[in-house]
Amino acid sequence: MQYNELKTPCFIVRNEVFKKNLTDFQKTIKKVYPRSIVGYSFKTNSLPHILSLAKECGCYAEVVSDTEYHLAERVGFTSKQIIYNGPIKSKEIFEKAYYGKAIINIDSDRELQWLEEIAKSHESRGIGLRINFDLESMLPGQTTTGQNGGRFGFNFENGDLHRAIEYCRNISGLNVVGLHMHVSSKTKSIEVFKKLTEIACQIITCEKLEIKYLDIGGGFFGGNDGGIAYYEYVNAIYQVLTSYGINNISLIVEPGASVVATAVDYMTTIIEYKDTNYNRFVITDGSRLHIDSFFQKNKHSYSIITTSDKKCEGQQVICGFTCMENDRIITLVNEVELQSGNKIIFYTEGSYTMALNPLFIEYLPYVYAEEKGDYKMVRDKWGVDEYLQKNYFSGVRQK
Repeated sequence: MQYNELKTPCFIVRNEVFKKNLTDFQKTIKKVYPRSIVGYSFKTNSLPHILSLAKECGCYAEVVSDTEYHLAERVGFTSKQIIYNGPIKSKEIFEKAYYGKAIINIDSDRELQWLEEIAKSHESRGIGLRINFDLESMLPGQTTTGQNGGRFGFNFENGDLHRAIEYCRNISGLNVVGLHMHVSSKTKSIEVFKKLTEIACQIITCEKLEIKYLDIGGGFFGGNDGGIAYYEYVNAIYQVLTSYGINNISLIVEPGASVVATAVDYMTTIIEYKDTNYNRFVITDGSRLHIDSFFQKNKHSYSIITTSDKKCEGQQVICGFTCMENDRIITLVNEVELQSGNKIIFYTEGSYTMALNPLFIEYLPYVYAEEKGDYKMVRDKWGVDEYLQKNYFSGVRQK
């Protein structure tokens, strides 16, 4: 399929960019930690085509729900290739992951109780614990939660983490072999990852843990820089571990945005424009909901496909297909005058876009994959048939 045959609105996955981002991260981390793991974050973009590329590159699947666990299995990951995180694990899948030797990071007391029940009648094994601590007080203004604090894991400051460690020690044969340190930060700074590693080292030292892996989580910058940003993160983590004499463990990273954001574009076609006494409004077949579900972005990297070079005086407000007034994607000032049939391509749109697309007025858009200039459809546009699946009305289930 050629570029001019693509139907819009659509996402375009750049296979080679995504694979290069992953391999850059893998090469960087393995230079320092040969036994370490890159686990792709399913929640960031769970398009099956992207998941299959991640598997092809040798990544693990980082999942945070039973649904994602099942999805990982469906696209070919074995239990041993799954990192099972999150606060909503079910006992059924927890046991499956335990017996299948997935990497499991415990998040709550109920999971500790499941561990005790399983260990009574089955062989025991190593487990990881997710750590909750007050990063905001250490790096003011850098966390997404601010003064409200994070809600995941066992709290370090109030003693819950120590209690959880002791609980595990009292389960015959069970060992705490990993710490999961993921914290969402606004800055994604090197300073954040140095502090995460420092706290992990303090816990390892104080609790006299024999750790096999440190799961530093995700939240990295990166992509399209040849792995420079990945190296800076990994090196900073290594320097802190070395300063504590803890350098014989594996490192697990769980990248999402840093590997997939730059690998996905979004394209929309101009339908028409209309002038008012305020603005020129340009209507497209796309929507802000597709690439800015939270309506928070204030700028985009983009290009316009047109044969005209005529400039538009004033501004053009690029709008989506929905009936919402705030479905305004971007405002162009002193740009080429857009006409029906022109196209706009938005770049770096792979992170938390497709995963958050709603079924509002129109359903899920086309997705194409590009490799070496050739395009193929990897998800057809959803229509009424897809929307009606598993619905019941008039007493009939729609298949």
